[in-house]
Amino acid sequence: MKIKLYTGLGSGNSYKIDLMLKLLSVPYQAVNISIPKQEHKAPEFLAITPFGQIPVLVDDDQVFTDSQAILCYLARAYGGANADQWLPTEPGSLAAVVRWLSFAANEIQNGPTMARAIKLLGWAMDYDQAVSQSYRVLRILDDHLGKTNWLAADHATIADIAGYPYIFLAAEGGIDTMSFNNVMRWMRQLEALAGFWPMPRIPNLPPVPLAPVPD
Repeated sequence: MKIKLYTGLGSGNSYKIDLMLKLLSVPYQAVNISIPKQEHKAPEFLAITPFGQIPVLVDDDQVFTDSQAILCYLARAYGGANADQWLPTEPGSLAAVVRWLSFAANEIQNGPTMARAIKLLGWAMDYDQAVSQSYRVLRILDDHLGKTNWLAADHATIADIAGYPYIFLAAEGGIDTMSFNNVMRWMRQLEALAGFWPMPRIPNLPPVPLAPVPD
């Protein structure tokens, strides 16, 4: 098989790529890398990527890292007639998509992603700060999605694929998304896309109490 994806159970960043490949109907071989078993630090994996992070996509002799970068590659390389829909080339439209890719890599990363990592992985970070940032992120998203159906255009783009996973997983970090109606509608809308593939969940996770939504 031409494409190989190094992925991992429970990784929202890896799931972005699994999902994009499914939406594009691109066949690929998935190789699971266990973070708890430290397989991302194994010499054979570091020989593929010195970053020691998943996801990694290998297409023939090309190696791509970083989920946002991989989404860009897949949209242009395999989007076919819909490539401009997923990642436009018109400057203003492209800038809009990149802005929300940055939001996923920064604001969402420092909010819902961080809160989940603290609760599930025991990261020694400030949980209260992650909660505060998470609800700031959700308010920004909810306000924006009150004016539009999708993040960056009048249709789904890779910005929506980038933003979805860790918002969907937010409750695993004690973040309440149910109070944000526009965010919930956006997630259900994305889940209705043809070819959507639900994220495999880590089994038997202990429930995490939801932090109250600030006034």
